[in-house]
This record gives sequence, structure tokens and C-alpha cells, in this order.
Amino acid sequence: MRNCTRKLGAAIKSARKSKNLTQMELSEELGITPRYLQAIENENKTPSYHLLFRILSYLNIPADSVFAPQENILSSEIEQLLYFIHYKCTPREISVLLSTAKALVDTREKVF
Repeated sequence: MRNCTRKLGAAIKSARKSKNLTQMELSEELGITPRYLQAIENENKTPSYHLLFRILSYLNIPADSVFAPQENILSSEIEQLLYFIHYKCTPREISVLLSTAKALVDTREKVF
């Protein structure tokens, strides 16, 4: 479990920084103290389930990337893209994205 909380803290810190948020700003958004957020990020403090859900949702961190990580085959950008497609897009938007990706690959293959 300690390894999971270490990965969780690192994932939260990385996602927070990528959104250009300070610990103060994120802690205010979550309704916790900056010191508690610091403890989660750096000292392996385990948040409650409710707080964990709010943190992951707010920072768009897929839970399985923290608690059931596979080999780091996918970059964080790809993981984030897949998260948005899976959880944030409508079936129609997914269809449009799929068609666009296919057209992009077809165009690239014709050029080379």
C-alpha cells in the first residue's frame, strides 16, 4: 500500500504542476489545508476515499494509472487523451475522433 500512496502523491503533484496550480490553489479547490495536500504529495499520507475521488476527478488522473499501473508504455499525454475519450466524450464525439484519426493515418501513409 505504501508504494501505491507514493505513486499517488507523485501523480497528484505532477498533475497539479502540469495544470500550473500551487498547493494553495488546489487545496482551496478541494477544501483541505495546504499542509494536508503537501503530506499527500510528499509524505505518503493516504486521503479518504471521498477526497481521493475529488482529487483524481479534479486533476483528471485515471485511478488505474495510480493503483494498477502497467508498465509505463503509454506517455502521460496518451493516458490523458484516452481518459478524456473514455469518460468525457459522447458516442458521437468518439465517432468523429475515430474518423479523424483514420483520415490522418491514411493521409500520412499516402505521403510516405
